[in-house]
Amino acid sequence: MMDLSAYRDIFIEELNDQLERMDQSLLALELTPSVELVQTLFRAAHTIKGSASTMDFRELSDLTHEVEYALEWVREKKPEMTSELIDTLFRSLDAMKVLRDQYIRGEAYADFRAVVREIKDLIQTPAVVGQLKVPQLQPAESVMAQVAIVSGKQLLSLHIVLEQKCMMKAARYHILRQRIEDICGTVVATSLMESQPGAQNEDDHYGQFIIIVATSKDPQQLKTELSSDSDIHRLEIDPYLLESNEVAATSAPLELISETEQTKPSLPTVNTTGPDEKVKAAQPTVRVNVERLDHLMNLVGELLIDQTSLADLSGSGARKESATLIQSISGVSDHMGRVIKELQEGVMKTRMLPIDQLFSRFPRLVRDLSQKLGKDLELVIQGGETELDRMIIEELSDPLIHLIRNSADHGIESAEIRAENGKPFKGRITLTSFHEENHVVIRYSDDGKGIDGEKIKASALGKGIISEEQAARLTTQEAVHLIFEPGFSTASSVSEVSGRGVGMDIVRSQIGRLNGIIDIDTEVGVGTTFTIRLPLTLAIIKGLLVKVSGRVLILPMYNVAEIVRISPEDIQMIQGQQAILNHGRIVPFHRLCDRLNYPRTDRKSKTIPLVIVRSVDKIAAYAVDEIIGNQEVVIKTLGTYLGAMNHLSGATILGNGKVALILDASYLVSL
Repeated sequence: MMDLSAYRDIFIEELNDQLERMDQSLLALELTPSVELVQTLFRAAHTIKGSASTMDFRELSDLTHEVEYALEWVREKKPEMTSELIDTLFRSLDAMKVLRDQYIRGEAYADFRAVVREIKDLIQTPAVVGQLKVPQLQPAESVMAQVAIVSGKQLLSLHIVLEQKCMMKAARYHILRQRIEDICGTVVATSLMESQPGAQNEDDHYGQFIIIVATSKDPQQLKTELSSDSDIHRLEIDPYLLESNEVAATSAPLELISETEQTKPSLPTVNTTGPDEKVKAAQPTVRVNVERLDHLMNLVGELLIDQTSLADLSGSGARKESATLIQSISGVSDHMGRVIKELQEGVMKTRMLPIDQLFSRFPRLVRDLSQKLGKDLELVIQGGETELDRMIIEELSDPLIHLIRNSADHGIESAEIRAENGKPFKGRITLTSFHEENHVVIRYSDDGKGIDGEKIKASALGKGIISEEQAARLTTQEAVHLIFEPGFSTASSVSEVSGRGVGMDIVRSQIGRLNGIIDIDTEVGVGTTFTIRLPLTLAIIKGLLVKVSGRVLILPMYNVAEIVRISPEDIQMIQGQQAILNHGRIVPFHRLCDRLNYPRTDRKSKTIPLVIVRSVDKIAAYAVDEIIGNQEVVIKTLGTYLGAMNHLSGATILGNGKVALILDASYLVSL
């Protein structure tokens, strides 16, 4: 058998694209029915079916065949786009996504026969279906079917409806059955129309029938061969899946059918290096414009020229005067610096993806929430062309999903309340992204009821998250940020959507891991806006170099809110904890050497260099021995062999060849 593992990643990437295209087209079709959208859906389903069949992914191929048939029916019959039809197509699409995920993880496939039946029930008219039932195999027939499967054949269900004007339907049935057996090889079972009470013509008993066959022929080829018969009004060919009781009823010999083969769903063929090795997950990929790759190749060519120049200078160095040699080396070095800077920017751009690849997932989520909560919701997306590092885009999905779910459930009022308050019937959620200096800003807002800081404070006090003394010190704006505390929720009851007190905590921790900052701007009765600021990439950052106990450490500049110098008298004791006043705000004060368990050094200066670190919604001030300056650094992971190093996000190599550790700001402010 041909090894298909080499094409696996390409198949998964193409599958993801086609499923995303179907999702977006279905959403658009629900809003504005059009022939073009149906055609787009049909082409995507046809592509998925073909590629899945090529990869021997029969489960997905069979399910997509049903979806394709349903879309063909929509294309030909042009029925009204009812909510029932759209919901059925969405459920079919969800089933396809589940199969994709199981394929990637190497798991056994879920049984989606209920989805298949739902599709069939939707597109078949009662006049066609009649009293015809799909045959349930007897034990002997089950044995025959499973032997055929073991030998590499597939089971197909042929549903044939004869023309009403066809004479001698019984004779025609027997002729067709024999012809099908000649073409396919094995007829496993048949099912005829049930006789209707008081029926005068027994020949109508053969008006339509189902024949189960075991064959190696392609279904489309078989359909082409049989469709030429003028007495056939309608022909449907579908995969036939054995019911569990049909498998259990078999008494086939063990040498023909092993117990494993009777019960285990078939998995795609994937090469493994050992019996216990799991199927590998798809490797992450990024599509890169060819022009960008050509530009990178040209830059590498210039570096090779500079390398040749340096080699020539090295060889002729002894014959040249020192001043001339230094000038030549300086010129080559300057050119290499410019090329490397441009190469760095080019490589960063190859990691960039438009954030629309993330935002495009949310219209479906908002649609489902709208139906589940009984609220009319609208999602507006702006700035989808803004580019961001692929790794950050992947990590952003969960925080934004939690924001949307909480907003839909808690933030946006019901239609009745909105009408009473003079608001539009439809609640609006807006997602906007744009560049701001060296950051990407994502702004999420809704026009709901807003967040009442006093209610948040009272709820946190009742849940024991804060003490009465802490509550008295909190301003209304500071109280709003309590929604990020673990276990906090204002929901009166737990629902399918939210209310368990875990969502907003995930938002804060995830944004913190991305070196991001989140702000809340809210007004009661008007709405809420979350502003998230993120670095463009996590691979190369601008870092602030500081010296602590003789060691050089790096803090990401994204998290440095301010650098100040204070005198020892500025440090105050507030409720048993050292703190400083910064622009009227109380900020916890720590010595970085104490936090990292480094020995203290003698301070010669009368002032203390202070770095105010901010992550998400928290802030802290850290005293250091010396501020060295800032520079761009390449982050290197520390690996797993060092164990848990929560205070570090990585390391880098400085220009002098020494290693400097990069501190995790989110960990520092949480202490």
